[in-house]
Amino acid sequence: MQYWGKTFEDGQWHHLRRHCIEVAAVMKVLLQSDAALRSRISALSPLDADATENLLIYLACIHDLGKFSLCFQHQKADLAILNGIPDPKGSEHHTMLGVKLWSAYRLHKKIGCTDSRLFSPLAVAALAHHGNPVSYEKIKPDRLKRFFGLCVDDALQFNDEAVSFFINHEFQDGLHDESLQGLSWAAAGLFILSDWIGSNEIWFGPDSSPISISAGWKEASEKAKLAVSQAKILPAASAESTSFAHLFKYLPDDAVPSVLQQAVLDLPEQREPELLILEDLTGGGKTEAAVLAAHRAMRSGASQGLFIGLPTMATANAMYSRLAGTYRRLFKDEDASLILAHGGRALHDGYLGSIVPMENGADGVEDDGRAVCYSWFADNRKKALLAPCGVGTIDQALLGILSSKHQALRLLGLSRSFLIVDEVHAYDAYTGRLLANLLTFHAAQGGSAILLSATLPDHIRRELMEAWAKGRDFCGADPLTISPKEDGFPLLTRMQDRSVQEIALESNRKIDMSVECVYDEGVMFRSLVEVRKSGGCGCWIRNTVADAVAARDCLIEEFQLPEKDVILFHARFTGLDRMKIEQQVLDLFGKESEPEQRSGKILIATQVVEQSLDLDFDQLLSDLAPMELMIQRAGRCHRHFRDFRPQGYESPLMKVLMPDPVDDPNEDWYANLFEIGQYVYTHPALLWRTARLLKEKGAIRLPEEARELVEGAYGAGLEAPAVFEGQELKAEGDESAGKSLAGFLSLNFSAGYNSNEGQWDNDTMTPTRLGEESRQLRLLKVEGGRLSLWAASDDKFITIKDCMRSEVRVSAKKVRQAVNKGYEAEVEALMSCMPDKGRWCECLVLNKSEGDVWAGQALNVQGEDVEVLYSSQSGLEVVC
Repeated sequence: MQYWGKTFEDGQWHHLRRHCIEVAAVMKVLLQSDAALRSRISALSPLDADATENLLIYLACIHDLGKFSLCFQHQKADLAILNGIPDPKGSEHHTMLGVKLWSAYRLHKKIGCTDSRLFSPLAVAALAHHGNPVSYEKIKPDRLKRFFGLCVDDALQFNDEAVSFFINHEFQDGLHDESLQGLSWAAAGLFILSDWIGSNEIWFGPDSSPISISAGWKEASEKAKLAVSQAKILPAASAESTSFAHLFKYLPDDAVPSVLQQAVLDLPEQREPELLILEDLTGGGKTEAAVLAAHRAMRSGASQGLFIGLPTMATANAMYSRLAGTYRRLFKDEDASLILAHGGRALHDGYLGSIVPMENGADGVEDDGRAVCYSWFADNRKKALLAPCGVGTIDQALLGILSSKHQALRLLGLSRSFLIVDEVHAYDAYTGRLLANLLTFHAAQGGSAILLSATLPDHIRRELMEAWAKGRDFCGADPLTISPKEDGFPLLTRMQDRSVQEIALESNRKIDMSVECVYDEGVMFRSLVEVRKSGGCGCWIRNTVADAVAARDCLIEEFQLPEKDVILFHARFTGLDRMKIEQQVLDLFGKESEPEQRSGKILIATQVVEQSLDLDFDQLLSDLAPMELMIQRAGRCHRHFRDFRPQGYESPLMKVLMPDPVDDPNEDWYANLFEIGQYVYTHPALLWRTARLLKEKGAIRLPEEARELVEGAYGAGLEAPAVFEGQELKAEGDESAGKSLAGFLSLNFSAGYNSNEGQWDNDTMTPTRLGEESRQLRLLKVEGGRLSLWAASDDKFITIKDCMRSEVRVSAKKVRQAVNKGYEAEVEALMSCMPDKGRWCECLVLNKSEGDVWAGQALNVQGEDVEVLYSSQSGLEVVC
């Protein structure tokens, strides 16, 4: 019979046999063209290298065995009728049918294995190649007849043909139930990748004639070589050793490595997977040190690229800009791709301008030093981590260890890269536990990683090291028991399978910042007014959006500061406005800003500026937060050397708004001053100890007091008042629940890919951060009598970029449903023109109100009417 495997828009179709053979050929090219991949696969397999390779190619060849079913063939009824295939009057997904066919007909016996449990992880990985496993269950062959009919004979014949062509080894000896569990994760990613490449019509056009494996193998192999080459999926070769100045061309010509950077350069050549932890002051060059470490691993073959994961999109954008002009110097291949991996990348014009059509090849890349990214990586966020160089939010990597569709593809890409995680201290207990599990998976699959932090509490450092060791143990490395002892700062920790090395370093950067404890908000406002009058610039980092908006309004309305001089920066802006503000902030307060740009400017911001953004202020103000964040924030004051500082601001000073850390506070000690902030930072004892240490010392002196400040805030030698015990128990319970939830949602490496516990969701629905439920609002505006997107760029054609630039996230409690009374038909018509039809958001109509404020109506979670206000200057506000 004739079986279709792929169809095309022009009505042509591709034979199922040909498609299966071509996917197997792609798998072989991937394995044989990448020695490092073969090595990692071999380390996870109990079989010898040739047997493992042949097994994976065979399974790739039968990956679509379920498509021989009647119900799949009748998805294109015209082709099924043309090919004489009867209608089963029922349906089930072909991946499920493929797994059931393997189980029912005990196909494991065909490859010389008598125990079905041994190969079920790999069989599920191959046959359920659409991004999530399906349940592996035994089912009687007669029950499958409904879906296959006589076609089952053709399916089984094709399997026998594949066994005969690829398998020359019996797989029973030396295996046990869990032998292939670890291999199944990497294999699942390879099956998905092989199928995606083998399904691309650019390389594998329609051919409806059937063919045997032996007759079609040579042609399929030639096509596969071309496809893999043009997709740029093979690792880009590393550049040979280059000088420090050459590698970072954005640094001054006379730049020399910092102490930390030199320590990384002095490390011996990497020969095996390793974990590095770099702890140093903000502005100490940790990022460059991490890139040097990644390049060291790339040169030795221990890694084939790098991915930098950051806490926020803003910090990822800033890092992308830093790397864009210099990353190509890491690679011998001039057209190595740099990808930006986060949910808002469609808003980044620089990244969008770097995308090159894959059919252009190297001819489409200009040798002008700018970033490039081949379209094959860019056309789907799930392929992003396959690129040789990437920058994004850590969420993109965390999705690899959650029950998220195509997570195995993310893990496969990440396993090739040196994983760099910045601002490790910035994550809560839930995300921190996910990060630990990511390190376990990454270590088990042979990857290397480096963790960066200005201030990492000792207990977190230990947890992350233990997670890494667990992963190495999974692949049989038998690592040493973890026993970190060094408390110096800065500190380089290097962890290999048989050794843990801790190197205390000197710092070539010091922070000796005076700290003034402030108990009255009025003092904070007057300080900002004074620094502005002096010709300087200042920043107040507030703990909540509401407090930031209130502070800005007060400066303008009560202290009469010009609106243009008071910039508000938080997360509750549309994509369009946030990108504008982010760039404005970098221009005004970044390293290259000039005195005339900075003079008289005030930034009121939330935590979006405390991580990785290279900003510098003459005076810094902050609400009280945990000690490691206070140290992080302090690094934004006098961060750069400047020829000019206003009179009175020649020395760094941070003013901290806090309640007085008296010996006998009441239980609402923090909440009385920070009514909303108490829900952001929920450990009053930690906050009290932080405040007490800052008050007693009157300064932050780094690096000499870094450990004392951080560990002291977490209870080392400083007992908090007993009145906080109840709140602490609740906060600890919430953190424990967060960790437990992360453990429940995380995948289990030892369980293998066929583990089907929990619900597998689309990656947009899988939580990488724990917090209150939120809703994505897509703002529409009524202007000139017509309805349009907030950030419409074309009256006739709506792009996904226009949609994302018009969106802002809001608490689901505050906005449950938009009320677009009188505009229902217009909204429906506009949504029909959107690329995603508005499925994943709530479209809200806004009308012009006063000034630059726009207003709309909605219902909150209680069903009450609320007014939604939006301004490009202030962001989104919900008013009951």
